[in-house]
Amino acid sequence: MHWSRREFLAATGAAAAITALGEHTHKVSWDSGDLVHLIPAANHKQFAIKCSFRQPQTPPRLVVGNRVISARMTDTEGRYYSFYADNLKPDYRYELQLIDSKGNYLCDKWELSTYPPPGSMPDRARLLVFTCAGGHPNYNFPAEQQPFLPLDVRQRLIARGLSFKPNALIAIGDHFYWDQRTQLEAHDLERAARASAWYESVGSLDRQKAAKGSPNEAVIKRAIEPQIANLYGVMLRSTPSYFVSDDHDYFENDEATDRFVTLPPHKYQLSFARFVRDLFLPEFLADTGRPALMSGSGAGDREPGISESFGTFRYGNLAEALIYDCARFLSLKGSVAGLIPPEAESWLAQRTTDQTVRHLFHVPSHPFGWTAGKWREWYPDVADTGDDEVAVAQIRSGGSARFKLTTQRPKFMWQSGWFKQHQRLLEMLSGQTSREGVVLSGDLHATGHARIQSSSDVALDSPVHAILTGPIGTKRGWPSAARGTLPLLATGINADTPASVSEQNGFTLIDLTQDEAKVQLFAWRNEPIDTVDTLEPYHTYTIQRRR
Repeated sequence: MHWSRREFLAATGAAAAITALGEHTHKVSWDSGDLVHLIPAANHKQFAIKCSFRQPQTPPRLVVGNRVISARMTDTEGRYYSFYADNLKPDYRYELQLIDSKGNYLCDKWELSTYPPPGSMPDRARLLVFTCAGGHPNYNFPAEQQPFLPLDVRQRLIARGLSFKPNALIAIGDHFYWDQRTQLEAHDLERAARASAWYESVGSLDRQKAAKGSPNEAVIKRAIEPQIANLYGVMLRSTPSYFVSDDHDYFENDEATDRFVTLPPHKYQLSFARFVRDLFLPEFLADTGRPALMSGSGAGDREPGISESFGTFRYGNLAEALIYDCARFLSLKGSVAGLIPPEAESWLAQRTTDQTVRHLFHVPSHPFGWTAGKWREWYPDVADTGDDEVAVAQIRSGGSARFKLTTQRPKFMWQSGWFKQHQRLLEMLSGQTSREGVVLSGDLHATGHARIQSSSDVALDSPVHAILTGPIGTKRGWPSAARGTLPLLATGINADTPASVSEQNGFTLIDLTQDEAKVQLFAWRNEPIDTVDTLEPYHTYTIQRRR
């Protein structure tokens, strides 16, 4: 029943697709067949895989070892599928294969490993972390004004990170950009007109209709495929990947004005965002240390036990990363507000207090330590434009003057409870007796490393490392351009900076052994493209365990 590769290619006419998207820098001829993208997630006993095809397919099947897994179709035309495999062997390298309903191969075989189980102690692990990989490559700007790097440059950056063979990849927010009201109703009329013309050329989204099964479905695919499916292709097929959502992943920038407040997400934002996630990106797999009924878990249209908003990378007792969405469940409750809900904060406290694991990382979708005067920040800093008594945090509407950040003018719709939650999280990170606190962050389109010593009236027991992991897709949307300022340490943050903040593309590698975590920051901007392929870290810092 299984055709040879030559027979399959002859029958399907897929010879032109032998070299998969995103594989050019790897120089690997892995036959992807008609696949557009393939992205897996894993833990010690489960796999979750999202994939798409160029043409509609009868539901494919996934062979995992000697098991055959049925697909769940995630769109209405049969191009997108999700697979979920449970009860796998821990710490085991599986051979996987996609087949059609007749058993014919749909692509080459590939390998994917489960992780060592909790309680085991592997010798080492490596994490690849970055942020802001999204951006449509053909936005209607002149070539020299394109806001996002070309796909091939982004692919080379990711490929360079993958060349170090990480055990996992964590992508922190802004996986795509297709804002609705914050672009189409922008104060900058030129920006609004450009967005309107571009969106209409792709197809406008109807915010009164659901994403799936309406005309919105085709528009969303055209808008997002180039930003996720075409970007990653099949290059992540053997690298379990964790994608946490942030503001743009809910089809809006985080803004609050007298006309609209974009978070927590409105109904259209949730419909669009959940559909994109179901099509392209694996959710977070089950974790016994995470409450099953926590916000964002238990949806009937997803696989059992998964979470859409809060996830865990767990590698035996060597490493644990707690990954949390600071947008979907944001609250506007004044002094008791939070960027994450109370049950998520309790989960973070429980896992941080439990020091069984040798290395622990917090991975929020919104950064610790730094500010650019945005609305939805932990901090009250806002741009001082000298206008009204209350300042509205927004993207700059032209002009060349740099903003001055201040806390003397209230930030419109900012909630004091956000900073209180920040203080509690910092204290729990600092209060670990055997580990130093580490936060891996994205969003701010920058790279850097600070060691927070104190925050306002909270003196920390030990420094907390706040690491900006580096953006993949940014070309012109740097904070200094969009906000009028580099990211700065927030008011009240006392920190030294082993690596000063820098507006460059890049990524972070973290090498873990039982006694230390070596952090390496990589950066690139406007250099010859070929230099990406041999990029070396510009900053290396080793964090030692205390005991």
